[in-house]
Amino acid sequence: MPSDKNVDTLEEIKEKLASNSVLISTGFTGLDVATMTQFRRKLREQGLEYRVVKNTIASLAADEIGFPQIKEVLTGPTGLVMGNGDAIAAAKLLTEYLRSSRIAMPLNGAVIDGQVMTAQEVNELGALPTKPVLMSMLMGQLSGVVARL
Repeated sequence: MPSDKNVDTLEEIKEKLASNSVLISTGFTGLDVATMTQFRRKLREQGLEYRVVKNTIASLAADEIGFPQIKEVLTGPTGLVMGNGDAIAAAKLLTEYLRSSRIAMPLNGAVIDGQVMTAQEVNELGALPTKPVLMSMLMGQLSGVVARL
């Protein structure tokens, strides 16, 4: 019989998995408390949350909410970056923070709007410019064509 703590955790994880459109899975071993606290604070500033989860509980929650794709990114010790909104901004924030602070945190993959992505795809997504920058680049290209006419 599962403990009350695990049942409560399962309900909380189900609620978070169902309500967030961006889910990036990372490892967390080897990080000290100060680094983890700073990392969580940086994510919170952008409206994201980092939660260390047990894979079995997260797998059960994924099955119960009818979203089994999540189980594909649950490997090893797992921490989940969860949030809503712009997936590119979330991936960019994560990859840039890990690169700038030289944290050795492996990416396991992501589930963004129901689509499973590998760690390499998350890194590539993080290398893209943000949505406003992409839109301004497109507008610059279009206005250049109009000016030449």
